[in-house]
Amino acid sequence: MKTIFYSLIFAILCFTASSCEDYLEREPQDFLSEESYFNKPSDLELFVNKFYSSFDVTADVGARSLYAKDRNSDDLIGPWEEENLLTGFKLVPSTAGWGVGDWRFRDIRECNYFIETVESRLEAGLLDEQNPDVKHYRGENYFFRAWFYFNKLQSYGDFPIITTVLSDDNETLIEASKRQPRNEVARFILNDLDKAIALLENGRSKNRINKSTAQLLASRVALFEATWLKYHQGSARVPGNAKWPGAYLHPDFAFQSGSIQAESNFFFQKAMDYAQPVANSYQLAANYQDMFVSHNLAANTEVLLFKSYDIGTVLGHGATHYLQRTGAGVGFTRSLVESFLMKNGLPIYASGSEYEGDQRLLDIVTNRDERLQAALLSEGDIRKLNSDGSQEFFAFPDLITGSGWQGVTSGYQMEKWMSTDPQEAVASTAGSTECPIFRAAEAYLNYIEASYELNGSLNSDALAYWSTLRERAGIDKDVQKTINNTDLSQERDLAVYSAGSMVDETLYNIRRERRNEFIAEGMRLMDMYRWRAFDTMKDYIVEGFNLWDAYYTQYGNDLNEGDNVSYSPENGGSKYLQPFRRSTSNRAYNGYNFPQTHYLSAVPLDEFTLTNSLGDNGALYQNPGWSKTAAIPATE
Repeated sequence: MKTIFYSLIFAILCFTASSCEDYLEREPQDFLSEESYFNKPSDLELFVNKFYSSFDVTADVGARSLYAKDRNSDDLIGPWEEENLLTGFKLVPSTAGWGVGDWRFRDIRECNYFIETVESRLEAGLLDEQNPDVKHYRGENYFFRAWFYFNKLQSYGDFPIITTVLSDDNETLIEASKRQPRNEVARFILNDLDKAIALLENGRSKNRINKSTAQLLASRVALFEATWLKYHQGSARVPGNAKWPGAYLHPDFAFQSGSIQAESNFFFQKAMDYAQPVANSYQLAANYQDMFVSHNLAANTEVLLFKSYDIGTVLGHGATHYLQRTGAGVGFTRSLVESFLMKNGLPIYASGSEYEGDQRLLDIVTNRDERLQAALLSEGDIRKLNSDGSQEFFAFPDLITGSGWQGVTSGYQMEKWMSTDPQEAVASTAGSTECPIFRAAEAYLNYIEASYELNGSLNSDALAYWSTLRERAGIDKDVQKTINNTDLSQERDLAVYSAGSMVDETLYNIRRERRNEFIAEGMRLMDMYRWRAFDTMKDYIVEGFNLWDAYYTQYGNDLNEGDNVSYSPENGGSKYLQPFRRSTSNRAYNGYNFPQTHYLSAVPLDEFTLTNSLGDNGALYQNPGWSKTAAIPATE
């Protein structure tokens, strides 16, 4: 751990080059040295470039692509059941993985190295503190340290706060491994983002972090921690109560705001304060669907940061390759599809909704929220626009031909992220449509939610932001009309609940808006965890489209109940496709049962050996419900 100066200096164009990660694993070249580096702004740029690979984006493989990430929630159905939603299958890892949210400190250590080295160069006069590029890349580095810590916060809650490059002295490392209370970690993240905001500027390439991106991330962090503290209070997953496993390490712990409610409100206010400058500075894009199949997001008024793919220079992605040709191994759930409002602002079950039912996919999207129309393939949608001008149309879900990551899982196939250009589909690395990473709609939604949670009412700004989102979706802007016609008992959305209790109709509709805006953008699991909305996921049967009322006739004799499809009502099943009930051997055959232990990840077993913490009151404690001595499932 004495030095981290290795092949990071070769991190050239990481954000546009998908092959750079392998290059970064090379050993350093002999002619390069620590002393000759970090002496000009371009050196700083090259160093922070590698961090851009930590964002979820469209990739060449479906399993690694942003559009498929929500399969770990109640929004999407993937090729196989998800262990995080099952009891008894997710084990304590023996060692840490390599994901951005895993128990590793490599990226954090590199950020700390950057800070220490750059500060020493500034003191020596080798770098100009007022140089705009120096300031900007310093700001990017603070952003990324906050980003890495936020991922750790989501995974583990309490986490060590390390701000220096540590020596390899064992006692020093053990002391540094002590976990800090989660709200203190969140405050530390916001402090880093404040530094980033002060150093960054807007107006540079949207392929790079800017001031508004840092403000938006700060708003996300603050809202995450505010809602986590509110809805998980009283459990072992928050500090300040007798159940908290960190109490022995922090016997004098107290919330800086005085109480857990005041601490939660502190973060709600921060979420509003960070979100509003972004919401007021960026207009929503006129066309929702175009944002996800664009080649010119630089001109998009809503997108703050995006990834581009320069085909010929770097490998492209496979979003259209899979979505245009196959089912891409993911499909929307019935719960998600039924959550979308009618254009008149009414839920589908409400009197006067004009809902046409679900016997056909076209019926489902008729007169519905335009985000659903843009996201869900239905009869007559153009799937491919050929060079000769001919068109290929979607007819019905192909449940038979594909499997795995090329199969149709739920019957609700994804149109969002799919281009109609056949050249985008010729290979899994041919996709060149750009991928939005941060966009201003989140600032609107963060402000609305934080404002209502803090004040119990919607102020004029929140109502204006909400009205703008609904207008872009083609929905009646009268929010109160929707609230008055919402019957929580008829909603299939698990986010009707927090900690096992129903929320009110206004808050649920705020959550509905967020779910519908971020469909297939990898946001759902984070939201469900912070809302503590999986407590009621018991014997939860995941369903897809209505197969057995009409669509079954499209398949002739190819449907085999209990084999390639679930059972029909005549044979004891449901008219809705139930992908995990095709065989009794499926682990989710009797439904998902979410263990509350899974709200936080397990600290890997080897960490307890390394820190001499296998006994009681060691330097490191395990998250509640997980073992620190055996690779076994959660106990609760």
